[in-house]
Amino acid sequence: MNPEDIVWRILDRLQESKEIFASCLEGLHPVKDKELIDAITEIEQLTQTQINICRRIQRRMRMS
Repeated sequence: MNPEDIVWRILDRLQESKEIFASCLEGLHPVKDKELIDAITEIEQLTQTQINICRRIQRRMRMS
């Protein structure tokens, strides 16, 4: 497996996680589940940061 494949697989899994987070948020009550919503939102933001890092890595690999 080459580095491009590895990054692609990581991105795929991270995107899958974001979709799971979004579906989990749909069923939560905005007031009763506020702490859980806040936690999931924070995890979603961290996941997006990881996606951005992986995309940066992809661009660097393409340039070299």
